[in-house]
Amino acid sequence: MVIDASCDVSADFIAHPDVAVIPIPIRIGPVTYVDQHDADATSRYMRENANGEGVTGQSIPLDAAQMSAFFLERFALEYDSVFCLTITASRSPIHDAARHGSTLAMNAIRTLRQASGITRPFQFRVIDTRNMFAGSGVPAMALMDMLRAQVPPKDIRDPLQRIIDTTHTYYVPDNLGYARTRSRVRGDRSIKLLNVLLGSALDIKPIILGRNGDTHPVARFRGRDEAWSRLFAHAGAQVRRGLYAPHLVVSHAGPVQEVLQLEALARLRDICEKEGVHLHVLPMSITGMMNIGPGGLTLAFAGEPQDGRF
Repeated sequence: MVIDASCDVSADFIAHPDVAVIPIPIRIGPVTYVDQHDADATSRYMRENANGEGVTGQSIPLDAAQMSAFFLERFALEYDSVFCLTITASRSPIHDAARHGSTLAMNAIRTLRQASGITRPFQFRVIDTRNMFAGSGVPAMALMDMLRAQVPPKDIRDPLQRIIDTTHTYYVPDNLGYARTRSRVRGDRSIKLLNVLLGSALDIKPIILGRNGDTHPVARFRGRDEAWSRLFAHAGAQVRRGLYAPHLVVSHAGPVQEVLQLEALARLRDICEKEGVHLHVLPMSITGMMNIGPGGLTLAFAGEPQDGRF
């Protein structure tokens, strides 16, 4: 399995020998950081950028030729089937570069396999998760479950697509002005200037829903604790209704302890344990931190559409 570095998953997930991470270089002023799920690089980024701030930052994703070289080096001989999950194509060029890169690599991969006497078919699937950050983590973890259960590759596509189609990601930026600036860079207009001016004055925290490549605000609350608590309660209600994958991912652009200490999270954890759902509370990727902003939070699960009420 291949994921790009913006996908929020655990360190144990990354350590699996059959998982590879597409790095994402990020430039802030004269300094370049490489987002690749490395704890030391993430700590350095937070330390040198006001605990994660990167409003002027630019991500520099690999292009198709670089993707092709990456795929050719890593997967030509060791694997017969490769699944590559990427951040939503509506907000990033990574998916298109991976898709074109895999096409460029295929002839060379087939030639190498033939020269090595490997006659088994080879497949490389690039899949748009149509979500970001925690939302890309849910289908990645679901796919890992299927691979561990030795589900044949031909039987993976439909259930994985259902999970992607029903993954809901909620974004809670902590600084509206920062979030608006970064979202406009991605082509997202869900945070308007008037909302920023009013929200900043009143400490309003919006909750933005991302699904199927689109985003829109669904709620707003006074202060971080209230917004997070209401979101955790909302997620708990969905867990009780049932999920399509037994994973709920929470990622934070800051010390994870800030999330773990909340009573609302403890209640959500109890619900998840009773329902057999794995609750993952993770540090956000550098890419996520740069875009959501310091103190931001994302939460994701795959389940039937809700009424949107908090």
